[in-house]
Amino acid sequence: MSNVINLSAVERSRRRMATRLGFKSVRDLESWEEEIVLDHFANFICDYLALGYTVRPDKRELVDYIDLDNAVAERIEQLEERRFQFVLDPDKSEWTVRDHYKQFVVGVVADDKWLAMYEIEGAVISKRGWTAKEMTIKLVRFLEFLVQEWQAGPGDNSHREKTSLRPTSICEGRE
Repeated sequence: MSNVINLSAVERSRRRMATRLGFKSVRDLESWEEEIVLDHFANFICDYLALGYTVRPDKRELVDYIDLDNAVAERIEQLEERRFQFVLDPDKSEWTVRDHYKQFVVGVVADDKWLAMYEIEGAVISKRGWTAKEMTIKLVRFLEFLVQEWQAGPGDNSHREKTSLRPTSICEGRE
């Protein structure tokens, strides 16, 4: 019981997020993050956060806007057809905040589902049985959680080292 009391705020927050996403441990969450999430979050940082944007869209509107099932199916089709330019570098010149959030959610779900289609280790959330609405809301909350962690900076290294995705290191060479 003393372990729970002595956990840092970061550790407690990560533990809660792991539970909300159906992971048995923070380590399982972090393995999935490394496999699926971090590239999508790095794109979100470079395309949105590093440019100084801070607006958060209404979660209820995002559920309708994203249309997760169709968006994921379209992304998987693009991956299968090797149309990577549409997947990896779409034209973002007219994007709104909702489009940046959509890119993260759809990218994470589609990559997870794509791995599951080929029974490749790393696919997790596509096997949860959540509705598109539940999945969208959970992943938007997860993105907001990652943004808070990123804004807070590196964690307490005596317990765990947080991923230090800073714009100076991950956005270099991007236009």
